[in-house]
Amino acid sequence: MSPWQFPKKPLELPFSMGVELELQMITRDGLFLSGDQLVHTMQKMVEDATEVLIRDLDESAIPKLIQQKIRSDPRITQNEEKGIVTSLDYKIGSKGVDIEIFGRDGNVASITYILEVVTPPCTYLDELIWWCQRLVSIAELVLPKNLFLISTGLNPVQREYYRGLSFGTHYHLGKFKDEKEKIKVYNMIRNFIPHIVALTVNSPFMNGVPTDEVRIIGNRYAAPGCLRSIRLKSNVSMLSRSDPRVYIPYLYPGQDPSYFLGVIEKASLEDARFQDVFPYTEWGTIELRICDAQLSIARTIGMALTIQALALLARSMKNIPDAGSHLLVANRDAAITRGLFGTFRAEQAPFREMMKANSKFTEYYLGDFKKNKLHNYMFEAVQKMYILLKDILQKRGFLQTSFLDSLLLSVFGNVKVAQFPFTEAEYQLYLYLQKQQNIYAVLKELILLTVKCCEDPSYSPITGKLNKW
Repeated sequence: MSPWQFPKKPLELPFSMGVELELQMITRDGLFLSGDQLVHTMQKMVEDATEVLIRDLDESAIPKLIQQKIRSDPRITQNEEKGIVTSLDYKIGSKGVDIEIFGRDGNVASITYILEVVTPPCTYLDELIWWCQRLVSIAELVLPKNLFLISTGLNPVQREYYRGLSFGTHYHLGKFKDEKEKIKVYNMIRNFIPHIVALTVNSPFMNGVPTDEVRIIGNRYAAPGCLRSIRLKSNVSMLSRSDPRVYIPYLYPGQDPSYFLGVIEKASLEDARFQDVFPYTEWGTIELRICDAQLSIARTIGMALTIQALALLARSMKNIPDAGSHLLVANRDAAITRGLFGTFRAEQAPFREMMKANSKFTEYYLGDFKKNKLHNYMFEAVQKMYILLKDILQKRGFLQTSFLDSLLLSVFGNVKVAQFPFTEAEYQLYLYLQKQQNIYAVLKELILLTVKCCEDPSYSPITGKLNKW
């Protein structure tokens, strides 16, 4: 397959989409430099990144569609928490929005720095792909020679979890018709949080080892005791709490945000923003924070398309069923622990209420309970999610791109190195066995993988033959 190129006819997105990518800057041995050591390094990186973007504009190296949205030259600004950042005034609709597109994450400073690159709000798929690729490529370009980039939920050789020192991909969805539609979309995405987690788990190592033995049985990697997302298991303060009593609630149009705050036990919207999915951002977007950082840009974009399709499904439905916090938390925990192999707890669903709201949706979501064939595993639930979304994905042209392939192969494919279900967490465990359990050899592969994704954003390490679905 030839590397991706910006097409003559970009594919329009039904909703605006911005993506925040949190990247690790590590030494060849996987070590973080301290925040003090990185102060001057980060300042130089921001300055160089700004110069590269200005040069891109001057040399017309930016696609015309994107050039027309850039309202002024990239510039260096000061953020109270982050320090200096590269900012860009970008057009969305008839308005402009100022985006801090390159700098450090403001949540961690003393331990080390997290590099955060942020795309502007994009209205075309190819615009989003271009920004993801270009910003990561610029990061590679301006990084000091003694540091390297990798993209996983946790540093594989990190000895223990530190608050805030984890790496995720955040999605901002916007351009809703009205507040009512935004709440419907929030409710839909909330229902599929466990499915999204199961697809994006990508932090199976701590202190250089998985949490249990990894074995090969036939053509399948058997690792029942291996946590697939140590990041999500450990990060209890910057995401939603794994407790159905205080989990993010189902919402109704016109409901005051104070109800949301009351359920999750937060005092203000500013205090409440670190949730799995948050519908009250200051930009009028829905923010999804639950995903581990992905190895590949391709999978990151594939999840963006999945979120777009879920939002379109919500738009098409009169009533969005409420899967209930007990079911969501149970399945979320199962997905964090075992990814697509996690147990799906259909018996905890509010069957009658869901059927009353939308019977067709409920049967896809839970399985055929009339024939006593409820979903047993997360991968079965994810398969049905994509079957439910198939018409939307087809009509919008999303399936005609290659960016959903990695996700679809995870649940429908014959992956070259193993049987499905197979996520990027399984891919890391596969590398671990292939490299004779040498985590530093795994690190080297992850570093090279990031470079490959810069060269071609359609590249994914998960390849194979997609079965008919």
